[in-house]
Amino acid sequence: MSCAIIHGPIGIGKTKTCLDLAERARAEGSSPRGVISPAVFTNGEQIGYDCLNIFSGEASPLVRLKSLVKGPEWFHHGNLKYAFSVPGFKRANLILLHSAKAMGPLPLVFVDEFGRLERAGLGFYPGAVSVAESLTPGRVAVFACRTDTVDAVKKLVLGRAREVMEFEPGDADSIWRYIRRVLGRELPT
Repeated sequence: MSCAIIHGPIGIGKTKTCLDLAERARAEGSSPRGVISPAVFTNGEQIGYDCLNIFSGEASPLVRLKSLVKGPEWFHHGNLKYAFSVPGFKRANLILLHSAKAMGPLPLVFVDEFGRLERAGLGFYPGAVSVAESLTPGRVAVFACRTDTVDAVKKLVLGRAREVMEFEPGDADSIWRYIRRVLGRELPT
């Protein structure tokens, strides 16, 4: 019942670190769950983010530049340059809800990225609440966020997680050792 928070600015490697941790879990025979939000590029230019179901490997559109999408299936938030997919976030929240309920042999769930939308109670927020509520002994949630939203993640897991640790991206070895320790699966020295 612990929470690892991987935080830092845009483009520093939070998502890459989450993907690395998920691969380590798979290499040990477990089935990590949750959502990871890899960047999407066209002709070398970033146009948004997808929602990657870490369990199934399926990806779907989540965020796109406002100039690229129109229609009622997309919403805007503040002055952000991106539009957000209504069906994409609905799907992501269902993935998080199911992930919180169906933990595998290594009970590990990812929420990437908890950001401004979630701080406002939108986006992944309902699914993130489900993940936080599932933090019973022997489970670990990994939240990726920008540093300015760390306090919002802590508030979400307050009273649910016995331990909350903050990490900067890039050092997957240290984060993996922490996850293994929390789950009672110390790595041999």
